[in-house]
Amino acid sequence: MTKTEPTRWQEAPVELPIREERPAPRPVPGCPECARLGQLRKAAGMEGDGTTVVDCNILLRMHGTGH
Repeated sequence: MTKTEPTRWQEAPVELPIREERPAPRPVPGCPECARLGQLRKAAGMEGDGTTVVDCNILLRMHGTGH
């Protein structure tokens, strides 16, 4: 059985496109669900809970399609 030296080379790094930040969705005035999500997002932001902020943004974007 012959041992072979492993191939050693470095591949060029993968270049990803720059992802631009999307503006935060705005609650629709007069909609109680939008107001609730907006308040929850604000409270989460003040507590440093980025996960809940992102979740609220997603729900606001999805909910906005029903207006």
